[in-house]
Amino acid sequence: MNVDQEPATTARAGEWSEEQLLADVEAGPRGPRVGAFFDFDGTVIDGYSLAAFARHHLRSLHVTPADLGQLLLTGLRGVTSEEDFEKFTVAGMKAWAGRSEDELVELGERLFVQGIAGSLYPEAWRLVIAHLQAGHTVVLASSATRFQVEPAARAMGVEHILVSPVQIEDGICTGRPGGPLLWRAGKAAAVRAFAEEHGIDLARSFAYSNGDEDVPFLRTVGRARALNPGSGLASAARHYSWPIARFRSRGRSGPAELARTAAGIGGLLGGFAAGVALGALNGSRREAVDLGITLGGELGSALAGVRLDVQGAEHLATRPAVYLFNHQSQLDVLVLAKLLRGGFTAVAKKELANTPGFGLAFRLADVAFIDRGDPAKARQALEPAVQRLREGISLVIAPEGTRSATPNLGPFKKGAFHVAMQAGVPIVPIVIRNAGELMWRGATTIQSGTVQVRVLPPVPTEGWTLGDLNEKVAEVRGQYLDTLANWSGRSDRPVDVTEAGADDDAAAPPASPLDWGISAEMNSLETAMWRAEVADPRLRSNVTLLELLEPAPEWERLRAAHEWASRMVPRMRQRVVEPALGVGAPRWVTVAGLDLDQHLHRIRLDAPGSMRQLLDVVGEFAAAPLDRDRPLWEVLLVEGLADGRAGYVVKTHHSTTDGLGAVQLMSLLHSRTAEHDPSRPEPPVPLPGDASPVGVLKEQILGTARSAPLAVLRRGVGALGSLRRPWEAAIQAVDAARSASATLTPPRGGSPLLTPRSGGWHFEVAEVPLADLKAGSKAAGGSLNDGFLAAVVGGFRRYHERLGAQAETLTLGIPISLRAQDDPQGGNRFTGARFPASLSEPDPATRIKAIREFVLSARNESGSGVLDDLVGPILGWLPAPVIGALSGSLTSANDVQVSNMPGVSHPVYIAGSRIVRMFPFGPLPGCAAMITLLSHEDMCCIGINVDAAAVTDPAGLVEDLQAGLDEVVALGR
Repeated sequence: MNVDQEPATTARAGEWSEEQLLADVEAGPRGPRVGAFFDFDGTVIDGYSLAAFARHHLRSLHVTPADLGQLLLTGLRGVTSEEDFEKFTVAGMKAWAGRSEDELVELGERLFVQGIAGSLYPEAWRLVIAHLQAGHTVVLASSATRFQVEPAARAMGVEHILVSPVQIEDGICTGRPGGPLLWRAGKAAAVRAFAEEHGIDLARSFAYSNGDEDVPFLRTVGRARALNPGSGLASAARHYSWPIARFRSRGRSGPAELARTAAGIGGLLGGFAAGVALGALNGSRREAVDLGITLGGELGSALAGVRLDVQGAEHLATRPAVYLFNHQSQLDVLVLAKLLRGGFTAVAKKELANTPGFGLAFRLADVAFIDRGDPAKARQALEPAVQRLREGISLVIAPEGTRSATPNLGPFKKGAFHVAMQAGVPIVPIVIRNAGELMWRGATTIQSGTVQVRVLPPVPTEGWTLGDLNEKVAEVRGQYLDTLANWSGRSDRPVDVTEAGADDDAAAPPASPLDWGISAEMNSLETAMWRAEVADPRLRSNVTLLELLEPAPEWERLRAAHEWASRMVPRMRQRVVEPALGVGAPRWVTVAGLDLDQHLHRIRLDAPGSMRQLLDVVGEFAAAPLDRDRPLWEVLLVEGLADGRAGYVVKTHHSTTDGLGAVQLMSLLHSRTAEHDPSRPEPPVPLPGDASPVGVLKEQILGTARSAPLAVLRRGVGALGSLRRPWEAAIQAVDAARSASATLTPPRGGSPLLTPRSGGWHFEVAEVPLADLKAGSKAAGGSLNDGFLAAVVGGFRRYHERLGAQAETLTLGIPISLRAQDDPQGGNRFTGARFPASLSEPDPATRIKAIREFVLSARNESGSGVLDDLVGPILGWLPAPVIGALSGSLTSANDVQVSNMPGVSHPVYIAGSRIVRMFPFGPLPGCAAMITLLSHEDMCCIGINVDAAAVTDPAGLVEDLQAGLDEVVALGR
């Protein structure tokens, strides 16, 4: 790695400045095989291009208020899926139906110049230019249409766009999409397809976006950057170690900007008036104007908060001269007054002659007003300027003739060059870099800041002829282009543009961590589990996985594996920060350093090293509370098993993930080979976070206050929509009420034998061949899960009979996953169902059928997530004792909780050792037993956690459960 590559490969995360973004591009790989993919709305422009179209359609009556209202209501309901976005897009395209393609193209160009161009982020513009200069293939990839994006791409010199297609038939827009929309997964797919078609190396390419929905898009490349991110994308950026950059908003101004603008304009005009009045005492109009310009420039800039950073100021002493400036903003008047301090006149468009305040000042300063629509009159208006120059009064003029719609330098007109040549005076180029960033096109207020100015050496005009004037104009314009393009000075050293080769390892960025556990805060369910154990230690939520390894792994290699895993899974380096007062959602914050000695432990069993000894050690380790001030995981390696194997135990907190998330994680981290993989991804160490309890609470209160009105409005929109379908709404309400009753109401009956609770944990294991359990379950018309539940009920039936206990019902708690296909991995997404299982039914097939019917009903229940819907929104704001009481009342009413999770079907390894068994152990949230099945290769591994006060004969229970499994297996033979 050379020094020039440092910006691209070292500081991978955190808040970046514009200069860091530009340096990163310069230091990275070059050539057209490197792509630079830019989202458009919110990334390249501040705001949404669709808003300009909506305003136009409403003014021109191309869209009715009813249609516009429908569009707004659709947006207020929330766009969270591809289906939602399609509905929103179709509503927006409806106004284009029946209009010609040429008409829409022209409309897009016009709206870009009139409005959208004014919202371009200059920082994004310069970033695009940097990529073009590096020879990259630059692409605007947007969910918007080409009518919105194409004009901006053309203005920036970007050749490629990826946009949502609009259906055009016979040159007429139908008002419908013409193919897949580029939103979320659709945009990511379009980028991958483009890369394949154009030979783009995505691993070395860049992508920029602001949208929470664009995580899949950003993950397609090796160098993702979050620009002006929303809260969701900011969290993802911290997880993936993506740099974050925030550009200055070009949106609506606040009271401070309004007051500053009024003060600046007042200071400019007031200072000019005062100077003219004072100067008039000397009897010289010119001196009075010069004093007025000086005072107006100084006072106006001071009150407006505008400062100048001038390089080459010594060239301003060249007088008289024709001063050229690139016209970016209305602020240029103030900048030039402060810069030149008198001794000049100017050229302005004739419309300004009647502007209140400024028109009089311009006339007093002998400004030449020209009609830009009549070249002959314009030349005639410039003739007095030649005389002023000969009298020693300099001339200020914008050679572009008008302000540019974009930061691009427009073509130069020849009038100013004619005047300089006729008067025989030099031309002094004044290059203004960023006045348009403090007062952009269409803006009515001034932003405070520093305007960067470079005054170039005078260009003599002696010897110029009309024949070579075009060449001279091009030379001067070239100086502007070079100065603007190389403002930072980085281009002083030559740069070789070379192709990025496939074996160019130095250009490859660090790998990204896994897409697992990216949420920045706990959800309501996780918060409940996290806080409940504070109020009641019996409700502790440690989740444990016991893996049997063959042979025992090398300790140092195992340690190294966990250091690597903590970079692959940033959650392993995050601790929980509780909001002040213990209310609100706890926040995940990355620690400054991970001390592996606090998380990895090892012991050796005494001879004979039996399974019973191992389970006793694992049970004690699992039941011990986790350190709530550290990342929530611990590992224990138990050596000394009789057969040369070892026990590898992973303990984490349930608030980190549910069972499915844990299995996802282990399948991602475990290797398929015993040998070390030299090509495995090596993500960087995540940068530490910074959050205080008071700060977290403050952010959440402010966030809730900001989102509450919109949330109420969205619910109101949903309610209005339901009024159009009253029967369906009534059915849903009844279903939700019934589900709430089943979930929140304590069950009747239950087992008196299992009633005592001590809070102590005791571990047992059982196993059954996967194929056998599947076959038996299928024979009775059920799934593997149905057969497993029936076997558990059968086992407890035997247990009660053997101990002479009478019980009619066993209350089973069954988790039901709420994970959607596109939900992020990790975290908790489940709800609970409660099944009153009959202990009087001896036939396993009949039990399977009853369970099958119940489970299908529970999964299809419209209110299956009722606990989240009804209780979830307020859980985070309840104190721990209340949450503990609520959680205890819901879970301790269950006799047994049962869970089934799919595992891996192929051999897996950790630190070179093969994992021959995986036994999962869930927590005991106040119930008598937690029984969990995890399939591993061809075996069902069952972890049994019982409260010793409730289950007084745990070894006997294992035999009974094994008999219940055998009953189900026998159905398939």
